[in-house]
Amino acid sequence: MEDPRILMVVREPEARSAYEQILDRIGVSYHTAGDFNEALRMTVQSAYNGLLIDILTLVRCSKEEKSIAYDCINFYPTLRIKWDSRQQSITLGPQENSPAAADTDAALARFVQDRCGSFSARCLRRFARKDSYLSLLLSSSTALCAAAPLKTFTVNISQGGAFVHTTHPFAKGDRVRLRFPELSGEAAIEAGVCWCIPWGRCRSIPGIGVMFDQGMSPRQVEWLK
Repeated sequence: MEDPRILMVVREPEARSAYEQILDRIGVSYHTAGDFNEALRMTVQSAYNGLLIDILTLVRCSKEEKSIAYDCINFYPTLRIKWDSRQQSITLGPQENSPAAADTDAALARFVQDRCGSFSARCLRRFARKDSYLSLLLSSSTALCAAAPLKTFTVNISQGGAFVHTTHPFAKGDRVRLRFPELSGEAAIEAGVCWCIPWGRCRSIPGIGVMFDQGMSPRQVEWLK
């Protein structure tokens, strides 16, 4: 079995150097992206077992990059880390701040071995998304959407999925249907919710990332292309 391969996303050179030193020290195989647009290109082209994300890079990225970040975070095992230049030290995200995580080297090694090692390496998605604001009717099996489909729009879209604006509290794994006015006469496109950005949780557009099901009509496939 091959060693887990990690993608690290970090913008600042000093933080990048600090993280690379500790990863080299514990013997981790990794690649580095300077922002989430680069991370998207890399995860489309190559398979990874997990992500290390610099917290300041995530906080300071654009709203478009945050959509990509949530795609990544909800797809791969992810550990958030932070470089403190004043203390010359690395701290881990809140989910790792426990007594057992006091040894940063050991905590990183455990993340790579346990969480990333049990996750088969894979690419994020086959098709890159394009910013495009398309009107649609969004519905699901919930009472609210079943009774009255939500009038909304895509923020970005590809042949394989889309990010759809909505403040309705969908959950990962929910099943939804998307009906586009431009595809009048066609059945709704079935999709699964892969991740969610709740309203008011962060400075980003609220909505859901969805992956389209197989079995679309030839007209739907050509339209998405």
